[in-house]
Amino acid sequence: MTMKKEAKYIATVSLGVMGAGFLATLPTAVSSTVWGTFLQGGFEAGVVGGLADWFAVSALFRHPLGIPIPHTALLPNNREKITKALVSTVQNELLSKETIRARLQQIRFLERGLELADKQLDNASLHKGLTALAKQALQAIDLEKLTPLLAEEIHKALQDVDTSRLVRTVVDSIEDGGYDGKTFDFVLDKAAAWAIKSDTRDQLGAMAIKAFEGLQSNGFMAFAVNAFIGMVNEEKIGGIIQNFVLSYIEQMRTKNHPRRESVLTFIRNELHKLERNAQLLAELEKLKTKLPELFDLDEKLAQLLAKLKDKAEAFIDEPDFVSQHVVPIIRKMLSSIRENPDMLHKGEDWIQEQIASYVEQNHSKIGQLVKENLDKLDNEKLTVLMEEKIGSDLQWIRVNGAICGFIIGLGLAGLKMLF
Repeated sequence: MTMKKEAKYIATVSLGVMGAGFLATLPTAVSSTVWGTFLQGGFEAGVVGGLADWFAVSALFRHPLGIPIPHTALLPNNREKITKALVSTVQNELLSKETIRARLQQIRFLERGLELADKQLDNASLHKGLTALAKQALQAIDLEKLTPLLAEEIHKALQDVDTSRLVRTVVDSIEDGGYDGKTFDFVLDKAAAWAIKSDTRDQLGAMAIKAFEGLQSNGFMAFAVNAFIGMVNEEKIGGIIQNFVLSYIEQMRTKNHPRRESVLTFIRNELHKLERNAQLLAELEKLKTKLPELFDLDEKLAQLLAKLKDKAEAFIDEPDFVSQHVVPIIRKMLSSIRENPDMLHKGEDWIQEQIASYVEQNHSKIGQLVKENLDKLDNEKLTVLMEEKIGSDLQWIRVNGAICGFIIGLGLAGLKMLF
């Protein structure tokens, strides 16, 4: 038996006891016995008190015995007033803006959030969720749309490059890395490799003989030239020239040799002139516009991005991806926030401000929610609901009415007998 039914049963029994006692004592009251009259007065008052309180309790919820007596069924007839009063009480008293704001200000949302996040970082379910989230984020990247955007930005960046400055940077890099000397040594190595060949010696000798034979001379000079040509052959004169060339190359190879430094100084001066060479700069400008097409930038970039995406997906699929790479970053970030009182304070203030703003904007919805829930109930359901919540206490009023009436009746009967 529920509390409500039990209380109602006791109230009915108490009224029944008073009624039965009243009927039982009528004969004794008629015979004018002292105790009969005394008890009959008590039971009579108990019946009146019990019936009066039954009427009062019933009148709150419905018409007693279904008779539409005025000022009964108070709750259904005053539903709108009760609803407004309840909404006003909840919205402006129990859950006022000030009450909610004061209570929320006692909660350190950021600190609790950081603690909760730190405790959950080693959770296997969280790791699975972060892995799935990373995959979704990666899969959401549309390479077909991203590729032309990146290609366009790269093309713009190429066009914005200062060609003169680029040339100067390249020249400075060549000097700083000693590439001018290395390049010069490479050329000398190739020249030496060519000069040391026997074929080269013979070619140089043949060229020298032809040069001597082509000299326009007469008299003693012609005689001297012819005598010299008769004394040497292509091999001998070629060997002389070959040795001279190799000796010159060796001097050029020797660091700090005047001839080497002279050539390198000339090369460096010529390199520095390139940044002011209008023809070269114009050609480089044309080349900048053609670079994307020459290198097939869109296709190459698409292939590169596809490879990077595949590698990223494989990286995310690794078992220790979250634990080894994501969690340490998050934990370090959380730690840096906790160790920074100023940041923590500003974060709490921001959260409180957002919550206060949300409460300010939506506080009226509390009353609306209460009213909407009450409006969903018809009068019968609302009456039943209220009876279930407060009916048991109201039934005890009936019990108290019967008992108090009985006691008062005994008192009045005693006074009546005295006077």
